[in-house]
Amino acid sequence: MVDAAIRVSDDLLKKYETVSNATVLGALAKRGYMKVFMYGVQSLSPGRRLVGRAVTLRYLPSRPDLQEHVTRGGHGEGFNETPRWDALEALMPGDVLVADCMGLSMTSTGGDVVFSRILSQKAAGLVTDGGVRDGHKVAQYGYPVYGGGSTPTIGEPNVLPYEVNEPVACGTVLVWPGDVILGDEDGVVVLPSQLAEEIYDECVHHDEIEAAILWHTQREGISPKFFYPFNEETEKIYAAWKNR
Repeated sequence: MVDAAIRVSDDLLKKYETVSNATVLGALAKRGYMKVFMYGVQSLSPGRRLVGRAVTLRYLPSRPDLQEHVTRGGHGEGFNETPRWDALEALMPGDVLVADCMGLSMTSTGGDVVFSRILSQKAAGLVTDGGVRDGHKVAQYGYPVYGGGSTPTIGEPNVLPYEVNEPVACGTVLVWPGDVILGDEDGVVVLPSQLAEEIYDECVHHDEIEAAILWHTQREGISPKFFYPFNEETEKIYAAWKNR
């Protein structure tokens, strides 16, 4: 297992529920983090905001001779004890299962029975660049679901779950265990855990300024172009918005 990341508190996670993903991307870009938006990963449960700590699960291409290597206790005992179950059992409230399926968007990483464990663990949600079997059923559990798509297929002929809570590449983004996963209608952003506290106030301030610009320009019927990049006039309308 990799060295433990900074554990982001539940209180800070709660605060990020109202922060724009676009704003987080901007703050991270200023610090040189340019590859933190997942490609090929979309919401399968529209309208739900996702904020949580990453518990990672890595898949590998399937090979018959390695099936037994990653399936422990499955012969004659009535169930398979695989790394996928290890990942699901590791989930705690505020955690997100992040499954790296190598971008195989129509290859299932699990279905409604498997991912019902996310619900019973009271975890925050699911993110995968693979497929979700019976994704419409999983979405009915009520937690946010992000994936490459919904599929009726099973994954085992193509992939094997291999390891838990190691760095993974999900949606072409490096995810370290414990990173903050932010999902909205536009997709998923990965916020390195050590930066979550550092950029929060900056992000809130940026979102407030943009709310002030929108308030002012709609009220006055003028173009927002006069207030970008942020300038003295921007600060004036921001002050007025704060005091309104």
